[in-house]
Amino acid sequence: MPALTPAIPLSDGKVTLRAWHEADASFYAQAIVDPEIQRWTTERPDLTEEDARRAIARHLTEARNVSLAITDAVTGTLAGNVTMISTDWSSGIAEAMYWLDVRWRGRGFTAAALRLLCDWSFHTLSLRRVELVIDPGNVASRRAADAAGFRPDGTVPPRKRGGPELVRYALESR
Repeated sequence: MPALTPAIPLSDGKVTLRAWHEADASFYAQAIVDPEIQRWTTERPDLTEEDARRAIARHLTEARNVSLAITDAVTGTLAGNVTMISTDWSSGIAEAMYWLDVRWRGRGFTAAALRLLCDWSFHTLSLRRVELVIDPGNVASRRAADAAGFRPDGTVPPRKRGGPELVRYALESR
């Protein structure tokens, strides 16, 4: 199986996806305390900068999943995170997850990041399907999924205790 981190950054001229660096830990730890990120993701609210640094270092050495920093392609400024996981990469199916720092929302960065990640994963990892699991109340995430070409494809059980049934979105390789 090919490496789970692109050899070079992926970019469309607006958004660049690149490997996380340990020096990015401060941004990561500060961004995820945002109430909207806490509301819609499973990120730990008590994650410290040191926790983030260790997680990034572990990912860089183990690389069991895809985890990339979303940056502004022009300035290189960190904007968010996009991750892809699979319980069995040989199945050809993976799930993508993402979040954006509050300062970068509403600019199309999430949809652009998803398109870049999916194009790369279809061609390099030979995936045939990428799924998203979205809380039905997360309108911004659903819009980003639609803009990236994903379509609703059923439901899945809640991931948080007492949470709603979630909507599965899917994008098939072309």
